[in-house]
Amino acid sequence: MRPSLFGALAREWKSSGGLSWGSINDLWPDLFGGRRSRSGPTVSWRTSLRVTTVLACTRRIAEGVSTVPAKLFRMPAGSSRRQPATDHPLYDLLDSGPNEWQDSLQFRDTLAVHAVLAGNGYAFANRVRGRVVEMIPLLPGHCVPVTNSDYSVSYRITTVDGSCETVGPGQILHIRGISWDGYSGLDVVRLAREAIGLSLAGEQTHAMLHANGARPSGVLSVARTLDEPSLIRLAAWVRKHYGGLDNTSRVMVLDNDAKFTPFDMKGVDAQHIQLRQHQIEEVCRAMGVLPMVIGHPADMAARAAVDSINALHLVHTVRPWHRRFDKAMTRQLLTTRERQEGLYVKLLDGEFLRATAKDRAEYNRIALGGPNNPGWATQNEVRGWDDMDEDASANADQLWAPVNMRPNGGAAQPQTLTVTVDDPKN
Repeated sequence: MRPSLFGALAREWKSSGGLSWGSINDLWPDLFGGRRSRSGPTVSWRTSLRVTTVLACTRRIAEGVSTVPAKLFRMPAGSSRRQPATDHPLYDLLDSGPNEWQDSLQFRDTLAVHAVLAGNGYAFANRVRGRVVEMIPLLPGHCVPVTNSDYSVSYRITTVDGSCETVGPGQILHIRGISWDGYSGLDVVRLAREAIGLSLAGEQTHAMLHANGARPSGVLSVARTLDEPSLIRLAAWVRKHYGGLDNTSRVMVLDNDAKFTPFDMKGVDAQHIQLRQHQIEEVCRAMGVLPMVIGHPADMAARAAVDSINALHLVHTVRPWHRRFDKAMTRQLLTTRERQEGLYVKLLDGEFLRATAKDRAEYNRIALGGPNNPGWATQNEVRGWDDMDEDASANADQLWAPVNMRPNGGAAQPQTLTVTVDDPKN
């Protein structure tokens, strides 16, 4: 072990007045790769990613967070119209890249993977004159929130050279998952250790069964005893005439009262497959992802309502993570004064909620408005959703009133239709 790690433990000992055995027992397995589950395998974030269900769920959430635009907007007090805050340094960091080796997608993808598996995603916010000019992701194990006596929080980080430093909350972007104490997110891998461990054990058992187990498709028996050369010749003859895909379903002709008895799948084999399928659902349940989103079950009959499933995934799985990201970025990367001036970060998930071309067309039609409903989006805004160039016509930036689809110019009111009815006395 590196001396710097012993130094970090020694500093922790001094600062806490001595670690208890319980704390050491909690710390030690994490330093060496995870905790052993009751089913046998050691479960850590690294080993859990070997479970395809964990890998697929993590990818679905992380890619859902990283593939939507993250924009900095400004909406001054008393205004109802937001504008991209392109003059602010944070705008380019969120839109293009927060550091020299990552773009915005890769940066948010990394933080999302950390937050999904470990419950916490950390990034060091390098500030110059109060403005964030760079964001560097930190491994969850290299950053620990510390609660102070006044209920404020600071962060103890381990640098690249192994030294430890304590920084204030203004220098850390902290993405929390669901939390018990409000300071740290819950470690999903640790909480779902038994479900993940059982998945690992089932896969290892199945792999060892194929690697080491003798699982013939059947038994060929003869009435008399065969010596070893005869057994070798018989095995070679069967392999030549009835082995491989080309000989599938051929009729076997035998003599000397020989009999071939095929093996069917045993009940324990079927139960083994059922157990592995059940563990897919258990892991998905722990990670908050619908099994159908990761391709389970595989039969298409059970996935007939795929559009509804996608909508449920986007609303109940992805969008909560979008809100965790944009709220944390707004609060931690912007100063109080900047927030009061109307600056805020937003992950634009409107495209996600309009998954198919048909749904997108219907959404755009309703957003523009019609004879019976007012629109809430302009033509240029709708064109921007599909990455189309703006229309230069005068009415392309106007909202439309319900009656006769006339442009609603700011304070103008929707027009009403006046109907004249003849007096029946005349």
